[in-house]
Amino acid sequence: VHLVYRADLPLRGFDEDVRSHLSQMLAAKGIHVHSGENPASIEATGDGKLLFKTDKGTEVVADNVMFATGRKPNSSAMGLEEAGVALDERSGKVLVDEYSRTNVESIFAIGDVTDRMALTPVALMEGMAMARTMFG
Repeated sequence: VHLVYRADLPLRGFDEDVRSHLSQMLAAKGIHVHSGENPASIEATGDGKLLFKTDKGTEVVADNVMFATGRKPNSSAMGLEEAGVALDERSGKVLVDEYSRTNVESIFAIGDVTDRMALTPVALMEGMAMARTMFG
């Protein structure tokens, strides 16, 4: 098993000690870790295998390649600008406070559109916390 990721450590946004420990544990379990690399190409080899290449010259012949590209906030065409909701100019994320409130009193935002920790359990907890904030 090979794990290739762009950053120096896995799990961007998590505690640095957790990230470092995970990286060490992956290597200890025999997983080939390639940090600081980006996918460059995937080619069929002709014998049912795939040749995966990175921008740093790493080549891996594999049966399967799973490619997780990450998530970007999808806030366009929602009418948020027209409603006066502040968005980050670069990423499009909805700007919120610690209670998931936007700059418009009646509008809250949770989940991937806020570009905080993009994990389903986090979004679920944000939704429950927002409901408690709004409805007690």
